[in-house]
Amino acid sequence: MKSPSRISLNKQPVGVAAPSRLSWLVAASLIAGGLGWYWFSSYAVPRCDARETLEAMTSGKFVLHEIRQAGYAWSRKIRGCLAKVEENGKLLPYAYTIERVEGRRNSRLVYDYAQPRLIAQRFGQIAWHGDFAGQAEPIGREAMFKAMLAGMDTLRGKPLTHMSLVALLSPHHYREIGDIEALAPCREASPGLYACRLLIERNDLRQNGPMTVWASSVLQEGDITFQRGKDKHAWTVTPQFGEELSQAR
Repeated sequence: MKSPSRISLNKQPVGVAAPSRLSWLVAASLIAGGLGWYWFSSYAVPRCDARETLEAMTSGKFVLHEIRQAGYAWSRKIRGCLAKVEENGKLLPYAYTIERVEGRRNSRLVYDYAQPRLIAQRFGQIAWHGDFAGQAEPIGREAMFKAMLAGMDTLRGKPLTHMSLVALLSPHHYREIGDIEALAPCREASPGLYACRLLIERNDLRQNGPMTVWASSVLQEGDITFQRGKDKHAWTVTPQFGEELSQAR
C-alpha cells in the first residue's frame, strides 16, 4: 500500500513562478524611488498659486495678484513666493513661504508671510544640493540670528516678545528681530571679527512702518559685526551692537 503523499505548504501552484530575489529588489527600488521622487520634487509642497495656499494666506479677505515663485529649496522643503496685493488702489509687494515640517508621525504644511525683499534675496539662488546658496558665510544664518537675539536680550535686560501675538502667523515673529538675511558673505574686519551686511526684519518697529494689509514688521538694512564668544565656538555680537542696530535703515 502506498503511503499518503505529503503536502508541501511552500509548493508553488503549477505554472506560477516564484518571485526571484531580483524581482523583490526591483520592486523595492521602484517604491523607494517613487517616494524619493515625491519627497525631493516640488510636489511635496503646494504651489504658490494653489487653492489651499491662497486660502491659507488670505483667508478670503483680499486677493493676490501677479503670483510667482521666488525659489524652491527642496532639501528644506520650503517654497518662497512673491505676489502683489491691492490696497487703496495700488499694488503693493507681498511675500510668503510654504514649508513642509516633519512631525513624529506625520508631516504638516506651515504657511507664513514674509518680507518681499528678504524672500527675493534668500530664494533667488538655490544651490545644486537644494539649499540656499547664500548661507551668511563663515558664520551661518542660524548662528548669526541666535547671536542677534542674545544681543537684543542684553540691550533690553531680559527677553522681550512681540505684544500682538494673536496677529502673527509664526513663532519666528514673536521676537524683536523676526528674521535676517545676509546680502553677501561676511568680511573679516580684523582677526576673529566679521562685519556682515544684513537685511533685518524688525517687529519692534512696527509702529514706525506704513499701515498696510500685509505688513506687521519693518525691514531694515545695516552692518552688524560678530565675534567668537568666550568659549571660542559660539558667535556673539560686539559691544557696538546697539549702535549698529540704530544705524540700520
